[in-house]
Amino acid sequence: MIAYDTDVLVELLKGHPTYAAKARAIPKDEQFVPIVVVEEIQRGRLNSIRQAEAGRGSISLERAYELYEQTFVALRSMPLLSYTRVADVQFQAWRQHKMRGSTHDLRIAAICVASSAKLITRNRRDFEQLPGLSMEFWE
Repeated sequence: MIAYDTDVLVELLKGHPTYAAKARAIPKDEQFVPIVVVEEIQRGRLNSIRQAEAGRGSISLERAYELYEQTFVALRSMPLLSYTRVADVQFQAWRQHKMRGSTHDLRIAAICVASSAKLITRNRRDFEQLPGLSMEFWE
C-alpha cells in the first residue's frame, strides 16, 4: 500500500508525465491519499479563490473555481487513509521526542505508519528522520 504526499499528488493532478507513468505502475487498489493531504490541497484551492475574490490572485476567480472543481472531482475518486487514534498516538510521540517537521507533515507520516503505508514524497528533509516511516522519494 502506498500513500501520496501533497507534493506528489499535486503533480499527479497536474498530469506530470513522469509521475503519471510511475503511478500507473502501482496497482490502483494500492494507491491511497492521507486525509491531511486532502486538507492541504483544499486549503490551497480555497486560498486561491479568496485571493481572486480580493483581486490579489494570479488567476481569475473563474479559473480558481474551475481548478477547485477539478481537484474536488479527482480527489473524490481516490481512497483515503483516515487520521485515527493510532495515528494520533504516533503523532504525539514524535512531538514529545521533538521530531522536526510541520504539524501536517507529521500527521501525514503518522497516518502512513498507522496504516502500514509507504509514503511517496519529494520531501526528503522533513520525513527521512521519522522512525518507522517507510518512504519512496520521487524526484
